[in-house]
Amino acid sequence: MDNLTSLYAQRLNLQNATFSRIEHDDAIVAIVYKVTQPSGVPLILKICTRAQEYLRELYFLNHFAGKLPVPNIIQVVPPEANVYEAILMEYLQGAPLKIADITDELAYEIGTLLARIHLNRAVGYGDLTRPDDLTLSPREYFTQQFESGFAECSKHLPAALLKKCRDYFNTHINLLDSVDGPCMVHRDFRPGNLMVSDGRLQGIIDWATSRASAAQEDFATLEHCWEWPINSTYKESFLAGYVNIRPVPDYSVVPLLRLSRALDVIGFTLKRGTWESSNASLYQFNRRFLDVFFAKS
Repeated sequence: MDNLTSLYAQRLNLQNATFSRIEHDDAIVAIVYKVTQPSGVPLILKICTRAQEYLRELYFLNHFAGKLPVPNIIQVVPPEANVYEAILMEYLQGAPLKIADITDELAYEIGTLLARIHLNRAVGYGDLTRPDDLTLSPREYFTQQFESGFAECSKHLPAALLKKCRDYFNTHINLLDSVDGPCMVHRDFRPGNLMVSDGRLQGIIDWATSRASAAQEDFATLEHCWEWPINSTYKESFLAGYVNIRPVPDYSVVPLLRLSRALDVIGFTLKRGTWESSNASLYQFNRRFLDVFFAKS
């Protein structure tokens, strides 16, 4: 064991377990290990380098325990000086979904799962672990998101492109007044966070960025990251699963939310200095999106 794993092994009484780092191409913040106990039973250790992400992961895993297929919490390492918070949780069988492995049946299951998440209403928009900061205004909530990403990109992206982003947002801002919310949203609902085994959905992971927001925010993530196969029946099956639980929200605001997401991701990689290294592919995907977005609009 290295110093990091030894620390958490001691805190969680796992000195005899084996720790294997799980690497993901689009991982940004959390440090994740597969922990194999002497009995052979695997667990997941998620070390959160930002306290608020730890709090949100705990909040949503506890809220959905027994209601949705999410990992059960086994033990936590709470906040303490010079130690990152961490959650030891159940290991969901299977592997992250690959687009090539999707079927109509699986797409229907995924649509149903997303709708079940959105059935959980909230009292305002924002971070549910900070209830005093929630706002009743979706325009205020989404404008803060846009302005944050825009500011982080302001010294990097070409001025002409930034103007196009600003003009598009200002032109379409009225769409924010009639979004479907506030409700609980995952905000990173994509194949890499959906665990699948033998063609069946086993669960959804990574709730660290979840919020109370509009249902359309998850649809924007899907459209942005999913890259639906040419066979559009998969998307039709997904929407059929969703509408079996609740109506599909109005899509007209989705392009605006995708634009905001792209700026947010680009800004985050710039802020961390990873846009040319560990998160280069993530940066390039979103940078290309902006070019294509305005070529079409």
